[in-house]
Amino acid sequence: MAITVKPMPSGFGAEVSGIDLQEPLNQESYTEIEAALARHGVIFFRNQPLDEAAQEAFIRWFGPPNALARQLNNSRMKNPYFYDVSNIDENGKIMMQEHERRLYLQANLFWHTDMSMRQPPARVTALNAIVLPEENPPNTEFADTRAAWDALPKSRQAELEPLRVVHSVYASRAKVGYTNFNAETRNLLPPSEHPLVRLHAGSGRKCLYIGAHASHIVDMDESEGRALLEELTEFATQPQFRYEHKWQPHDLLVWDDSCTLHRATPFDDQKYRRELRWCSARELEPV
Repeated sequence: MAITVKPMPSGFGAEVSGIDLQEPLNQESYTEIEAALARHGVIFFRNQPLDEAAQEAFIRWFGPPNALARQLNNSRMKNPYFYDVSNIDENGKIMMQEHERRLYLQANLFWHTDMSMRQPPARVTALNAIVLPEENPPNTEFADTRAAWDALPKSRQAELEPLRVVHSVYASRAKVGYTNFNAETRNLLPPSEHPLVRLHAGSGRKCLYIGAHASHIVDMDESEGRALLEELTEFATQPQFRYEHKWQPHDLLVWDDSCTLHRATPFDDQKYRRELRWCSARELEPV
């Protein structure tokens, strides 16, 4: 069966069907999937109950997987390429409100792009739905920073294009009051510097590279730079630039980190279990 790509009405986001990702990909299928991702920014596959081996094999088509530091907020994951996006503690129970990892994950409610604090940063992320709340599973929202860039006045684009931004996991987690990083993490995740405006390789379009990890702008007063970053994030996440993913069990949701922002949305995490498995492929070269 041939792969089918069904775009969302805006063209941002698309459903890909006609393929079972529990089976190994071949080059032809990967090429079609890569093309869909480059065009639409976010793609999703329904009913893909993948184990970690299958999900890791999938993400490796897009580049080397990101290995994460072994730290408190990732304690349930044995595979270094996976991140535990869940409200479940190390004993398999729903985390209490005061649990430290719960606080850490609250930063995912801010608009961000994955692993921008690293060099090279993430290129593609894959998130698989293992367990969803029985009622009203929370959506994940995305914003198209290519469309946002295109909507800026030319004079504004010219002002922004030379700027460079420092990205840091400590900046994003400080927004929720989390500071308890171990020494290994601090050694592995120093702040990184990236251009504010990137050229998206898959489409040849320019895009904003911003989000919650963006700490400040190089050679600009820090408070002024943060105000500019907040202004741009607010602009780029307007409703006309968004896609909202409505989760179903075993969805595999895949997005291009270089040209999108995303955020989690809240739910009753003291009542319902939610478990997602995250992995990402990094860029081949520094950005």
